[in-house]
Amino acid sequence: MTVTDAYWEKRNLGLVTLEVQVESGDETHKIIEQLNTLTAEYIVLKIPNIQSDVIYDIQQMGYCYIEDMIHMEHDLRRIQRNSMHQRLYDAMSYRKMTDEDIDCLKAEISDGLFSTDRISLDPFFDCGKAAERYLNWLNDMLDNKALPYLILYKESPAGFVILQTKDGKIYDSVLGGGYKQYRNTGLGIVQKEPEIVMELGGKKLETHVSTNNPGQVRALELNGYITKDINHVFVKHSNII
Repeated sequence: MTVTDAYWEKRNLGLVTLEVQVESGDETHKIIEQLNTLTAEYIVLKIPNIQSDVIYDIQQMGYCYIEDMIHMEHDLRRIQRNSMHQRLYDAMSYRKMTDEDIDCLKAEISDGLFSTDRISLDPFFDCGKAAERYLNWLNDMLDNKALPYLILYKESPAGFVILQTKDGKIYDSVLGGGYKQYRNTGLGIVQKEPEIVMELGGKKLETHVSTNNPGQVRALELNGYITKDINHVFVKHSNII
């Protein structure tokens, strides 16, 4: 089990936060013993799906299920699209974001771009707090040389994606979404990230998606991503006994 002091969440959420990752092979009784030693205002607990035997016990300790987080990968192979999907794909393009694009993205986030994440869905928080957290995260990523791309539909800004890489070979699609104007239009089925990563010379693309966002799960599958592993995610607030 790995326990991380998520110090950044003190700024984002105003709470002392721990993030706990259970590892495959951890023994159930040892997981419970170690969890009993942890104290924090907010704890995020991630459990591999193959370790599901511990779920009943941790719920008795006050941990509440919030989502499954799916790790998906793309090997950048070209896929076959149906005619409708191909038309949408051909109508969409991308470019590196400018400072003005970033300002527009921040306005979209403040206006409720994200609504299926664990902060938005947690009754202990609210959508305003979730938006503030995303804005802080965006600024941190840009400060750390992340690669922000604007996604365009017929030359009109329709969404964005932010990529990170440590070695120029494996890229992580860390954050992305569609803008309000094009929500529920079907454009979300188009994923340009594999094309971008190929152009950058990458060899593999990774991303994580919540089961609270089934439309995105389906879009990733249609675009050639495959599931590698799943974590059950539970949270605990200090006032839950």
